[in-house]
Amino acid sequence: MLTEKEKLQKSLDEIINAKSVLDKHKNCICVFGSSAIKAGTKYYEDAVLTGEKLALAGFEVITGGGPGIMEAVNKGVQNAKGKSIGICMEFPDICIQNDFIDKENHLLLTDMAARKYLFWKYAKAFIALPGGLGTLDEITECLTLMQMGNIEKRPLILQDKTFWQPMTDWLKNTLKNDYKTIKQSDIDLFTLSDSPEETIQRIINA
Repeated sequence: MLTEKEKLQKSLDEIINAKSVLDKHKNCICVFGSSAIKAGTKYYEDAVLTGEKLALAGFEVITGGGPGIMEAVNKGVQNAKGKSIGICMEFPDICIQNDFIDKENHLLLTDMAARKYLFWKYAKAFIALPGGLGTLDEITECLTLMQMGNIEKRPLILQDKTFWQPMTDWLKNTLKNDYKTIKQSDIDLFTLSDSPEETIQRIINA
């Protein structure tokens, strides 16, 4: 078992190694989404199209490098001959990664905090496709960090209104209007989109 000091040093080493790759990329968009979505489903194919459209628009695309939505996005980027970047996680019993990450842009980390730091540092915008607890964790942390001024405000787009509308209604109606635990300025930190084209246009406009 590593000591806390050794864990911290390992995390810093992983960030430094990743920076040597990511510093070469200046126009990155980070896409979040579920690892459980299967190939052949509408959600998977929408994610492939999102990756393709982002690459064709000139963006370099970062995902968490895993299966499901992440795989689909990386696949779409490669289909369009764009820069497909994966910040993958290695756990004690499993390594989460997919086969559609550029070899030179394949990063493998063991520290989740380091992985998130790299998302926040290098992405010019964030897109959330349908996901589970991991995706919710990523977008709520992103919102909190922007709210608190710990990272600069950037577009955060929740793509697929059918999936995200119930959550955004709860944020607006219950948290903001009924309980007043968040403000309109917090709601303004994200927008909804219903297609890759709409998402990319929002990013370009921002």
